[in-house]
Amino acid sequence: MLSLAVLPASASATSSQAEIDAAIGSAIEYVRPQQEAATGAIPGFGGDWVATSLAAAGINAADVHGVAPESPSLQDFLLGSYSAGLGAEDPPESAATDYEQAILISHAAGLDPARLAADSNLPAQLAGRWNPAAGSFGEPSTYSTAFGILAMKTTPLPGWALGPPVSFLRRNQHDDGGWTYPASPTAADRSEPSEPDITGAAIAALCEAGVPSYDPDVASALAYLRGLLISDTGGIEYLFGPPNSDTNAWVISGLTACGIDPQSTAWTAGGKTPVDFLLSLQVPTGPEAGGFGYADTSEANLYSTQDALRAIAGGVFTAAPPTRAEPSQPSVRPTPTVMSGTPVPHVLAIELAPGNVRICKTVAPANAPLTLTLEAAEAGSNPAGCVTSLSVVDGQVESIDGVAPEGEDEAWLARLDHGAQAPAGKQPVGFGDLISLRIGRDPGSGRGALGPAGSPGSTGSPGAPGKRGPRGKRGHRAKRLCKAQRRRTGKRRKRCTANHRRLHRKPHR
Repeated sequence: MLSLAVLPASASATSSQAEIDAAIGSAIEYVRPQQEAATGAIPGFGGDWVATSLAAAGINAADVHGVAPESPSLQDFLLGSYSAGLGAEDPPESAATDYEQAILISHAAGLDPARLAADSNLPAQLAGRWNPAAGSFGEPSTYSTAFGILAMKTTPLPGWALGPPVSFLRRNQHDDGGWTYPASPTAADRSEPSEPDITGAAIAALCEAGVPSYDPDVASALAYLRGLLISDTGGIEYLFGPPNSDTNAWVISGLTACGIDPQSTAWTAGGKTPVDFLLSLQVPTGPEAGGFGYADTSEANLYSTQDALRAIAGGVFTAAPPTRAEPSQPSVRPTPTVMSGTPVPHVLAIELAPGNVRICKTVAPANAPLTLTLEAAEAGSNPAGCVTSLSVVDGQVESIDGVAPEGEDEAWLARLDHGAQAPAGKQPVGFGDLISLRIGRDPGSGRGALGPAGSPGSTGSPGAPGKRGPRGKRGHRAKRLCKAQRRRTGKRRKRCTANHRRLHRKPHR
C-alpha cells in the first residue's frame, strides 16, 4: 500500500514535456541575443558549444544571425574559424580534444568536418593524434578517448575501428563503476572515487559505439550514478563541490545516449529526477532569465546554459544538423569544389587482424587511385608507420604490412566514406573520403552456396515404342504348340507357343 501511494506522487512530481519545452524556449531566448552582429560568433566560455545545443533544440546554425538576416550566421563564423588553421596543421599540433570539439560542433552546425576546405579535414587531424600504443586518442585519458569516440561517430569510420578505444575505456573503469578524467592504468588509480560527469561522457561513448546498456560495464556505471541521486532534489552529487548543472547535464546526456529515460522511476529520488534538478537552476526573471546557473539561480552563465539546453533538448553531446527555417535550404552547407590532383587529407583505418587496428592521417591527390593513396601513406603518415609495406598485383592490393588474405575467396576490401565494400584497387578516392580497409570475402569470388531443391515437376507424356529386340534361343525341352489359321485372303498363318510364350512365324501359303 505504501508503494502504491508513492508511485503516483513520484510520477506527477517530474517535469512535464510542456515545462521542458518552455525551459528550452527560454534558454534559446537567453542565448541568441549574445551573438555578435559583425562576426556571427557567440563569444564567451561555452559559446562555441552552443551550436550543438541549438541543433539539439531544432535550430540550424545557418539560421542563427545577428541583428539582420544578411548578418554573418553562427555557421559562417564556425566555418571561417575551423577551415583556417585548426583543420590544416600538419603535423597536428593541437590537443586531440580541440579537434574532437571542433568535429562535434561543426557537424551540429551543418558543416562537413571532413570537407571544410581543400586542406582542412578535422577527422583526419584527429586521426593524426591516434595513440596506437594505448588505443586512445591523444595522450591517454578517459576524457579525450570518450570524446574521440563521440566525434568519430559523426564520420563514416566503421565500428570495428572503434574497438581499441572502447577497450581503453573498459580497462580504465574504476572499481565503483565510474571513470575519472585522466587514465587509470593501475589498480590504485582504479580504486579512487569516480567523477559523475566524465562517467556520463564515458557511457555515452560506449553506447554510441554500439555497446548495449545491459553490458556489465555500462550497467555498473549506471548503478554508480544511481547511487549519487540526492533524495530531496533529484540531482547528482559532485565530488569536488555542490551539485551543479554541468554535472547533471552530462549525466542526462549519457543516459539519453544509452536509451534511458532520465525521468523514469529508476532515476527518481524523493519524487524528483535529474531533469527536475536541472530545471530548478534556470534563472526565472531579470536580464539573465532563461539562462542556467552553475549551482543556483543567482547568476546565469553561458557554459552551464549550453550544457543544460543540450541535455533537456535530448542531445548527446552533439546533434545532427536540423532542418532549416526555410525547409528548401540545405541542412548541411555545400562543400567546396576541389580540383582533381589537389593534395587533400584523408582518414585511413586499417584492420590487420581483429583488434589490431591502425588509424592515421594521410595526404594524397584528390581523386587519385586508392593504390596511389596507400603508397602516399607508406611514404608518410601521422602517426608514422600506418602502412609499412604495400604489395599491389595487377592493380589490386595483395598485402598490407605483410598481411595477405588466406582464403581463395578473400581479398583486401576497401570502403570509401559511406560507399559499399569492394576489392581494394584503383578506385578513385574523392576529396575528404574516409578510407577503411580490412580482409573479407570477395563478393565477386565465384558462385554462392547452392539453394534448396525445388519441388518435383509434373509427369511427362509417354515416349514412342522402342524397336523389337532379337529373338532369343529356344529353351531346353521347350514344348512347341502350333496351330494353323486360314485367313480370308487364302493365306495361312501358323501361330506357335513355347512354354506358353508365343513365337511368331512369318506368314506362308
